[in-house]
Amino acid sequence: MSALFGSPNSSGHTGDRTNVYTIPPGANFLGELAARLAEETGLRDNPEALADALIYVPNRRSERALAFALHQASGRQASLLPDIRALGDLETDDPPPSAETALADLPPVIAPAKRIGALTRLVMAYFESQGTGMPATSCLSAARELARLLDQAALSGDVDWARLKEINPGVQLAAHWDQSLEFLKIITDQWPAQLEDATAMDPYARRYAAAEAMVREWQARPPESPVIIAGSTGATPASRLLMQAAMQLPKGLVVLPGLDRDLSPQSLERIDASPSHPQFTLARTLRELGLDPTAAQPWPEQRADPAAEARRRLIHEALAPAPSTADWTVRLSEMAGDRSVAAFVSEALTGLVTIDAKDDTEEALLAALMLRETLEHEGRTAALVTPDAGLARHVSAMLKRWDIDVSPSAGWPLPQTDAGSLALLVADWLLDPACPVALMAVLNHPYCGIDADAVLTLDRTSLRGPRLWHSWPDLEAHVDALRQAASDRSKRHGLSGDAVALQQASGTLSSIAESLPVGDFSPPESCLGADWLQLVSETATRLSSEPHPWSGEDGAALSRLMRHLSDLSEPLGPQAPQVWNELLKSEALTQSVHTASPHPRLAIWGPLEARLQTADRLILAGLNEGIWPAQPPAEAFLPRVFRREIGLADPDERIGLAAHDFAQLAAAPHVTLLSSQRRDDKPAVTSRWVWRLKTLARGALGDAADAALSPPLDANPVTWLEQLEQAPELANGFTAEPRPAPPRAARPKKLSVTRIEQLVRDPYAIYCEYVLGLRRLDPLNLPPDVRIRGTAIHKALEEFEQGDVSEDTDGLLSLLEQALRNGGEPEADIIALRERRRAISAEYLDWRAEQQSQIEGDPLTEEYGEIALQIEGEPFTLSGTADRIEKRIGGVAAILDFKSGRPPSEKQVRAGLSPQMPLQGLIAREGGYEKLGKAEVEALTYLRFGTAFDVREIGEANGRAKIEAAAISDIIADAEAGLTRLLTAFADPNHPYLSAPRPERVSYESDYSRLARRKEWTGLSTYD
Repeated sequence: MSALFGSPNSSGHTGDRTNVYTIPPGANFLGELAARLAEETGLRDNPEALADALIYVPNRRSERALAFALHQASGRQASLLPDIRALGDLETDDPPPSAETALADLPPVIAPAKRIGALTRLVMAYFESQGTGMPATSCLSAARELARLLDQAALSGDVDWARLKEINPGVQLAAHWDQSLEFLKIITDQWPAQLEDATAMDPYARRYAAAEAMVREWQARPPESPVIIAGSTGATPASRLLMQAAMQLPKGLVVLPGLDRDLSPQSLERIDASPSHPQFTLARTLRELGLDPTAAQPWPEQRADPAAEARRRLIHEALAPAPSTADWTVRLSEMAGDRSVAAFVSEALTGLVTIDAKDDTEEALLAALMLRETLEHEGRTAALVTPDAGLARHVSAMLKRWDIDVSPSAGWPLPQTDAGSLALLVADWLLDPACPVALMAVLNHPYCGIDADAVLTLDRTSLRGPRLWHSWPDLEAHVDALRQAASDRSKRHGLSGDAVALQQASGTLSSIAESLPVGDFSPPESCLGADWLQLVSETATRLSSEPHPWSGEDGAALSRLMRHLSDLSEPLGPQAPQVWNELLKSEALTQSVHTASPHPRLAIWGPLEARLQTADRLILAGLNEGIWPAQPPAEAFLPRVFRREIGLADPDERIGLAAHDFAQLAAAPHVTLLSSQRRDDKPAVTSRWVWRLKTLARGALGDAADAALSPPLDANPVTWLEQLEQAPELANGFTAEPRPAPPRAARPKKLSVTRIEQLVRDPYAIYCEYVLGLRRLDPLNLPPDVRIRGTAIHKALEEFEQGDVSEDTDGLLSLLEQALRNGGEPEADIIALRERRRAISAEYLDWRAEQQSQIEGDPLTEEYGEIALQIEGEPFTLSGTADRIEKRIGGVAAILDFKSGRPPSEKQVRAGLSPQMPLQGLIAREGGYEKLGKAEVEALTYLRFGTAFDVREIGEANGRAKIEAAAISDIIADAEAGLTRLLTAFADPNHPYLSAPRPERVSYESDYSRLARRKEWTGLSTYD
């Protein structure tokens, strides 16, 4: 074996040197480690050279990466890999890797779910003893915080819970502190006793005990093969213990990542007082190992690179503790040596670029563009590094536009996978099986085994519009009623299409019912968590096509989640299903699924995965305060000052570890630092690290700093993005505005009076509906709107006039409420508006009584009529349905139109923008209403019957609008002339159907604005 593994003395020294090394920031840590080990051991010639070696790395991802690096270093030939194990570091919130159980007779580690469950029971018992009711979910949250506190104590290594009693909280907090002390007895007294009774250990405590056992094993029988601890900062007591022991072994080796060997004693003092410094954890590790920074040797055969060294020194200075920044000009001069400060900083910034995007969407686009551009250079690699999982997924999705599949190394949250999403959708649906939105979400899932055509038929025929049912039996009855009505129509008219479709829909519901493991289709008021999870699992299985949803990586993750939740829910007892669903959703978000193989040249890493790896181009994104670095989580039970007094680690140490990651990555040869001015639609602050780096650059370079930190003009991602978003040049005369002009034969030959108004205001809507045959589907669970309420009011008034109920306020109100109820109006809303509608009904009946003396016979309600017109030599039919027609004394007629909202103004009627009522008068004048015959129209009346009652006669003067009174016959004649002009214009095959040519005339949202792509060619937001 080479000198790299020389025999150390008791202090870990080999002759004049130690067996502690460091690989500098910016280097490919695992690549350098593997290359040197392969060379030292002759791995290329001897495939078994490292077979007996033991190598510890920080985490499981590093295990895989080192194995690949060794394979590369061996010349890609078959070889026996060393035993590579994960230490488990403070930086990850994952459970620590399991310890080597063969080393000592240690109690097993308590399972995470059982641990939280047991702590939850203790929390619940505490509140019961205090006589305080606390929801089970709140007890679960408190148990999680206690578990986190236990882990922090184990990771801190020197926590004395007894000191809690010695803390003086002050007069103001004394009573509260006494309660906190009593509560914390759960972990100081009760939990250790419970673990002892269960013969189990906390995960991190067991990790440390296993490390102690390993050290004893090494001391008793020192291994002859190499033992290497690589890449760890020594953030945990267990890792520091193993490092100290490995230094004493004959072939022990400790390789630290990115240690600054030039730290002076004064700098170390300042760092020791600043946990957020990137060297804080390493400095503490060296102190416990009994070494100073100069004792750590540089990794052998590291080539001198002045530019790389300048970058490392500049990054180090930018991340120095705040008290050190006062003399930064002096320090930069010292670093520059014989060169000018400007020359030194310029060299350090070579290859480093900063970009501040407008928002996080632009940030993701820029990152995706840089990754895509890398593939233009043969063999070149690139990696995006960000702690923002959402940003990582966003970039991954954007790369798919170029058919590039790069999954984030952290994987995808289980709810975003097929198996996970199905389970969550089924759980939501089981809370309300008759909910059309939840039902269709399950039936449209790719794993659902029910025929897609049958699902579509059920959707289109039975579920659209307002929800008119409350339970599953109600839904079945609703579909059966629709089916029966369609069957009756089929027998009368010989049209069987609807009847067949609804028969199929009814059969689909029966198939769904047969798939459920329960028969009553109603969720229990409360149940055990295990029972609810079993119901969700069985339902998902029965509704799915084989072998889903339990196959594949996502299926395996879902199975683990269900077992975990079953254990977790045990201490909570019976709860409402909604509680279990919320728990299922929250826990599912903590599960990640790796579903894709890595891209050969591109990667998306989190800081943990990137720490020991590199690429030709690194893109560090999410560099905003609160993201990178993230703020330490709020402490639920112990303020910072109290934590310090009992020996708990400072939460800012996590910021220091994140700063170390940043320093490692930012020292790479080609780095882009990406931040955003806005995140989640809120202003964002650039990361302190980037801000300090820019401050140093501007101090040294002045106005030239911005140019030094900007991308090269010929490789600027911002320019690429601008070019990508720039619309291509279009042919002369092209406009995105639709101007369809179908032949006359394709144009509608019949329109109702309401559609004539639409033709005036938005011709494109008529084109879509009557030429293309497109009609908007009502949404699922359509809430009652003006249209639905208007239909209900018309129905109630029609039934009232038929005389089947008492002609008083209660009779009319009863009909009105039942019609609204049938239309989907919630019962709570009906009750809330009952008195207002009673008053409106009374006003209407008083007005009606006043009109009775002028009416001959029964009024006509919902009367349909039509007349034939000649337009440019071809027939055209004008139709309309009048809400109410009254035959009045003298043979004249009055037409009434009921409005649930505000009716059109007199000005709109006179101008022809709202011609519905005058055109109904035209139909009456020409004898189009069969039961009325030809009649002179005396009155056109709007009756507002909704949130208020009002009567307005068309033709009345309006002084405020400067409108004089006019005869109804003249208004009808004007409408007739306007109709003729309108239809004559649209009879011309060259006349286009424009989309709202005068938007100010459109007071409603069009069903076809998206189809017209209005946002592309107008800045008006009438339709948006």
